[in-house]
Amino acid sequence: MYPPLHRILLLLCFSVLLLFSNEPTPHPHSKDFYQPSDKLTYLALSSGVILGGTLVGAGVLYLMPESVTNWNKDEIVNLGANWKRKISQSPVVDADDWFLNWVTHPYWGAVYYMQPRVAGFSWSESALYSILASAFFWEYGVEAFAEIPSWQDLIITPAIGSLIGELFYRATLSIHAKQDTLLGSRILGKSALLLMDPVGFIMQNFGLAHLFGVYNKNDISGVIIPISGRSGTGLSLQIAMRF
Repeated sequence: MYPPLHRILLLLCFSVLLLFSNEPTPHPHSKDFYQPSDKLTYLALSSGVILGGTLVGAGVLYLMPESVTNWNKDEIVNLGANWKRKISQSPVVDADDWFLNWVTHPYWGAVYYMQPRVAGFSWSESALYSILASAFFWEYGVEAFAEIPSWQDLIITPAIGSLIGELFYRATLSIHAKQDTLLGSRILGKSALLLMDPVGFIMQNFGLAHLFGVYNKNDISGVIIPISGRSGTGLSLQIAMRF
């Protein structure tokens, strides 16, 4: 049976998900809807960003006190042998702080979920990606250098993370439909988008996706061209829409 804190967290997730399910969302071809021109390339790029972020996150955790992470820094010496020894053992029930197990891990599970969801994949495909990313990026990847994989992280991270991820996805669509504003504030809107999908924010707002040839199919661009003719001179506005 879940402790009260866990029940409150789950109830909150379901309540907010129901709230946003009734919100209007942009039409798939609306200019407010980000639709990558190549969803596989977008997902590959965002996965690379996640991998880099995972390594940075591991470095931050390594610098934190052992009482917080439960990582034995004395064991993080012979990395290769240490990693093989830990992944060869059955998952355990870890003693991590509740905040790590029930807040930070589900949050990153939601970030994993958001990548294929924003790219254009279904919720079930996105949940599967979250499961695989949680297991292989983190539990049997980076964190296995420091500790044995845990049941909580293998289950809670993708399960609750996917639920929160769908909540994030619907919330971002709602914010996009309101010209990236939240409660009438563009600063709040952009901050919420950054919090809910930091990887997507880097991909879309910092131009990483465009740098690698992935653009928003719903972009509208206009070019003003001077023209001249028998009737005189003027300007011609040409609008290009990508679908």
